[in-house]
Amino acid sequence: MKTLQRLRSHLWPMGTRLQLTFWYTAVLALIILCAGAIVYKYLESSLEGSFDTTLSLQAGLLTSEISEQNNHLTISDRTGNIPSLEATHSDPRSIPADITNGLLVRILDSNGRVVRESPGFRLYALPTLTSAQFGTQQIMQQTLKLREQKGDKVELRLYSQVLTDHGRPYAIIQVGESLNQLHSVLRNTAYVLLLLTPFLLAISGLGSYWLAARAFAPIHQLTSTARAINSGDLSQRVPLPRARDEVYFLGVTLNAMIARLEDAFTRQKRFVADASHELRTPIAAIQSKTDVALLQPLSTQEYVEVIQQVNTETLRLGDLIRNLLALARSDEEEAHLIYESVHLDQVVDAVISTATELAQERDITLQAQDLAPVEVQGDEARLIQVVMNLVDNAIAYTSPHGCVSVTVKQEGAQGLLVVRDTGRGIASEHLPHIFERFYRADAARSRDAAHKRGSGLGLAIVDWIVRAHQGRISVESTVGKGSTFTVSLPLKQASTNNW
Repeated sequence: MKTLQRLRSHLWPMGTRLQLTFWYTAVLALIILCAGAIVYKYLESSLEGSFDTTLSLQAGLLTSEISEQNNHLTISDRTGNIPSLEATHSDPRSIPADITNGLLVRILDSNGRVVRESPGFRLYALPTLTSAQFGTQQIMQQTLKLREQKGDKVELRLYSQVLTDHGRPYAIIQVGESLNQLHSVLRNTAYVLLLLTPFLLAISGLGSYWLAARAFAPIHQLTSTARAINSGDLSQRVPLPRARDEVYFLGVTLNAMIARLEDAFTRQKRFVADASHELRTPIAAIQSKTDVALLQPLSTQEYVEVIQQVNTETLRLGDLIRNLLALARSDEEEAHLIYESVHLDQVVDAVISTATELAQERDITLQAQDLAPVEVQGDEARLIQVVMNLVDNAIAYTSPHGCVSVTVKQEGAQGLLVVRDTGRGIASEHLPHIFERFYRADAARSRDAAHKRGSGLGLAIVDWIVRAHQGRISVESTVGKGSTFTVSLPLKQASTNNW
């Protein structure tokens, strides 16, 4: 019982390979059944046609031996197939007659009287025919079902033909033969088909199972590779078959997915490492300052300075945490933007008013060079964050007595925000990575110690917000001359149908 239950658990529910084997075998069985039925019917029709042709030819040979002279039938019997006159008048019970073998012949006159006949006709008391029963036809074919003395059923195929002389019937010839031999051939054919079918289905089932295993071999390779990847090795790729079939495209899709996963895990690891480093810095600074304050008594002014320093680091830590949360939500697509009509020129004007004091502290000129009225569709709070981050970044990397200018203009169906500075610039090898999270380069992102409040996330957040608004951001920079950041956003009229 346990063995049966174990076998049943392995076979049901059926796996894909067993299902394919089952369906292949079922389809083959249906094909064999239909093909066998067609072959059987064709063979039956062909044999019956051949049978009738043979009887017709035999009747034609006998017809040439029968003639009429002075209303008297003359029979020459050169073929030897016409029964003799003695056989006609003898007792049929004394003559062995078996209609299952040999040819049966009967000759009648036009009125249906028997002239000559094989013993089988009299033994089975077959009805006679008259020329009037033929009507307009001269040939009649029929199948008679008879029963032998032993009780066995016999089918007789009978071919009857009227002989005429200038349109006047003078005799009827009948030729018959048993259909037992034909039925025997058909039965043997059916038996052979029935005996071959189980062997063919068994061979087909085994072959289908083997072919299914061969067909699923690439799938097993994909599975093995996926298990290795599940162990943490994202550098592996699934092997691709030569044939560009469904398995090939599945492998291509899996490789693309694995590549994306590898890139995502790499960025996640780097993000976690950089975030841990950035979080450690303000926390270490706060701990250091509080430890120093606790080691020895300080004056009130000194305590105030320590609290101010701790507050500065706390603000920096808070900004870092908010930026990390914003990027995390963007990665998970949980950051919901509220789209409305936004006047980009007014947003820039408000940001410049806020950032002017910071620029003056560093002796930097901040100015709105040209603010054309530009209306876009977007989240006003996020667009303010874009302008603020770009302006803050420009001020941070511009030396004293430098200049930062902001321009808003329209170009086709796009609204452009351009932020220029006269800072130290960014080397060309750093430009492709400038919008990556926590990316730093000595020549590109070093800040003065007095103003070191950046986390390396500002431009990454700007890039995410711009892309979320279906826009683009680009940067041009020359070392020693400054940088230019350009943000392109769809105008309200061009983007109304997209929101």
